[in-house]
Amino acid sequence: MNFSKILITLLLVTATLTVTGQNYKVEISYVSLDKGEASPIKSFKTNIDASVKVTQNDFIVLVPEIEFQTIEGIGGAFNENGGEALFSLPTDKQQEVLKNLFNPKNANLIFNRTPIGASDFSLDAYSYSMVANDFKMKHFSIERDHKYLLPFIKAAFKESPEMLLQASPWSPPAWMKYSNAMDKNNVDEEKSRLKDTPEIHKAYATYFVKYIEEYKKEGVTIDRFCVQNEPDTYAPFPGCNMNMEQMQDLSLNYIMPAFKKKKLNTGIWAGTFRTINRGDHYKILNAETIDKFDGIGFQYANEPFIREVTLLAPNMKIMNTETKCYNGANSTEQAKERISEIANYINAGSTNYCYWNIILNETSKSAWGWKQNSLVVINRENGAIEYTPDYNAMYIASSAIQKNDKRIAHISKHTIVTTKNSNNEIKVLIQNNEPVSKFVKLMINDEEINVELPKEALCSLTLKLNN
Repeated sequence: MNFSKILITLLLVTATLTVTGQNYKVEISYVSLDKGEASPIKSFKTNIDASVKVTQNDFIVLVPEIEFQTIEGIGGAFNENGGEALFSLPTDKQQEVLKNLFNPKNANLIFNRTPIGASDFSLDAYSYSMVANDFKMKHFSIERDHKYLLPFIKAAFKESPEMLLQASPWSPPAWMKYSNAMDKNNVDEEKSRLKDTPEIHKAYATYFVKYIEEYKKEGVTIDRFCVQNEPDTYAPFPGCNMNMEQMQDLSLNYIMPAFKKKKLNTGIWAGTFRTINRGDHYKILNAETIDKFDGIGFQYANEPFIREVTLLAPNMKIMNTETKCYNGANSTEQAKERISEIANYINAGSTNYCYWNIILNETSKSAWGWKQNSLVVINRENGAIEYTPDYNAMYIASSAIQKNDKRIAHISKHTIVTTKNSNNEIKVLIQNNEPVSKFVKLMINDEEINVELPKEALCSLTLKLNN
């Protein structure tokens, strides 16, 4: 192709650079990951040499006619810790944070997660059934969630009415476990399991039904839930070790019939699975279950093991349920790793990418004593609001990977994600970690366009057909 025929124009509007080719124009937006910013999108001023030589290592072949899964969005996880921190702020500051996180014009966290009862970032261990042996759930109550968790979720829905919500339990009520404790599962591993009796399984299914119904009364729809968070762990925080025989029995013989009887539309998903200690996701995809679950959820999992689900169960949807938590440093180096994780899940077939803690307080510490990262850190004492480098990364990722987009095929040595929207606009999420700007060559059909990426930046490229 004769590159002298490519017309290059710079549009210094809406913080984008536009590169125009014969058939496509390319809009470029980017964020720096050196520090978190409430409005992180940057403008990019540069002189582009269309004739610059680009090495083969920097070729990006786009094949938009080959489509894969439909995207459901980018999001993160609600928790009590974050809700408490958020509501320590004055009302106007609360609204500012919520708008920055959930509004479609900002970070656009549209597909989020919430715990069923306590998670490791609740203020302490609790369930909705605190009365022992309440098999019919006469004392079931979500009252605890009215203080922090539900208001947090409802406020997010006001900013993003189309938001989807996934849920999962970390632990059954204490009385349903052999240990009679929701947490401290590492003390006696043999007792950290759900009691394996029909009476308990029926009660637990009723527990899930009540949860979905009570949240629905509050105007909060649970789109889907995974049966057990990390069933392969023995954690000091709320948890439950569950083998696949029990997950299958609980799901097929109790939860699914209970949901059907109550005409609930909430999807029932296998997981959430890690690919660390056990190969549980292989075992649950057997002939009896493979068409029963609505999908399968993964966290801390590698792409090959996720991708193999599409071979074993081509019709099963895949969801990312949690991301790397790190150690509360909220560093630039950690944020630079996000694109690898995003690509790991989306390119393996996941319909989403779900960051872990959306908000934490100034300690970034769980009730069980360790620190983890978050998108926003709120100081409850002085009201300071800190946006982390991870926030920047999620902000631009949500512009490149949006609800109802289709993932499309690409060939590249770069770690990238490529999607297409209903307007046939093609989007590329790509990162340049080098201390200088660099060129990549976009190759689509018979057109080649050189695009310069700013230094040390996470970029979103949007290709639009010229009118």
